[in-house]
Amino acid sequence: MAHLIRGNSNEFPIDVIYHRDPWFPHKHEFADRTIKSWAMTVHDFPPMHVGVKVKPDMLELVARYNFGVGTMDIPKNVCEPKDYPRRPFICGLNDWLMRPKGIVETPWDTVFIGHRSADIDPFEGAVPLKSDETKIGGVRVVFPLRDWTDSELWDYIEANHVPVQETRYKDRVEFKNKWYINDYTHACVACIDPRNKSEAVFCPKLKKSVPNRGAEVLQLHVRPEYIKEAA
Repeated sequence: MAHLIRGNSNEFPIDVIYHRDPWFPHKHEFADRTIKSWAMTVHDFPPMHVGVKVKPDMLELVARYNFGVGTMDIPKNVCEPKDYPRRPFICGLNDWLMRPKGIVETPWDTVFIGHRSADIDPFEGAVPLKSDETKIGGVRVVFPLRDWTDSELWDYIEANHVPVQETRYKDRVEFKNKWYINDYTHACVACIDPRNKSEAVFCPKLKKSVPNRGAEVLQLHVRPEYIKEAA
């Protein structure tokens, strides 16, 4: 989408919003290279709320940002310490839930998002769009790639030599190892998991049992109105 918007311009023609977590800077190396080489003006600001969303077999961390006078949720898939031994990880309680928060004045009246109807979300499954555009909090939101298939997307990337994160994809397939992928956060969520009904859980950072805080955690599980209902 950014390549389409950029066209033949030497400088990126519109502002970009890129929300980055403050941990794991290696996950942002590709984005940082693109920002520099495409001369992008990039904005970031803290979420207004953070929490989780859960279903019986999965938990995601969710950051809720103000979007005009509305809100936009950005979920993060969780890679647990046991799946990435000897790799650093954050604490779901002290890092994720206690991160700085705030509300900002956002000046944009139109925003482009690269969501496609063909996208498959690890948590939600299929997330087809209802239309080419919608409104969120008074802001016009446009989905330029709504009808693009996976094959059409990759054909465009290859035909136009669009940069691709080499630590994320090979031969059109995303790596199983998520260490370099910024859609995934490496975190222990044992003490903030609402599914866990135990009074205490083992903390791998402190190497001891700690109180279970799952019942206190804000649950942010709202399916966006611009996505069709699950079949």
